[in-house]
Amino acid sequence: MRRILAIDDDPISLSIVAILLESDGWTVLQASGAQEALELLAGCAQAPDCILADLRMPGLTGSDLAPHLRRAAPGARLLAMSATPPATLEGYDGVLAKPLALETLRAALAQQPPAETAPAAPASDTDAVIDSAVFERLSLAMSPAALLEVITVFLQDAAARLAVMRRADPATIRREAHALKGGAAMIGARQVAQAAAAVESGIDHDGERSRKLDEIEAHCRRAEVILLQRLKL
Repeated sequence: MRRILAIDDDPISLSIVAILLESDGWTVLQASGAQEALELLAGCAQAPDCILADLRMPGLTGSDLAPHLRRAAPGARLLAMSATPPATLEGYDGVLAKPLALETLRAALAQQPPAETAPAAPASDTDAVIDSAVFERLSLAMSPAALLEVITVFLQDAAARLAVMRRADPATIRREAHALKGGAAMIGARQVAQAAAAVESGIDHDGERSRKLDEIEAHCRRAEVILLQRLKL
């Protein structure tokens, strides 16, 4: 059976990536950061076929992390993932966009360019809030009860990060916004991800930042309503 190591400091993104990969037949190892990943690889009896690492994590990350992973698992294909991926990244065999699409991962593993597809425009106000394609992938990969749990954990995590951002310094705000953006992208919460990306990019004025955080909170409430409707709960 194929083995893959997924590395992400955001627990929401890590859980969803693991679920999607397991639904595609992978045995998934999980690590919440570089140190945990390297320790796991050092103790592995069987090295993974692929390592999928989030591009931005605290500590060792990005291109600085790549050579350490190469030495620990020289035969593994090394892929980065990000909600805002660069075209190329030194040290990696490819860069994948969040939310992860299994078709893109398969193409990267086969060393083939993914099929060109234009991004779908939202068909309705509801689709502007929730990415239907992402929701469909999650619905196929897990039971309604499991998906409800993922949604609940995401909303709780979003509320906790918003509370931190309301009183944190600018660097912490950007870090929390980045994590929220990644989790929102993985769950398909389009407006939450877009607003979090705006905060991550840097907002110097306290009033404007507060207004944007209020906007994220409102987007989370709307996303919750629509997600639960789609689950028919």
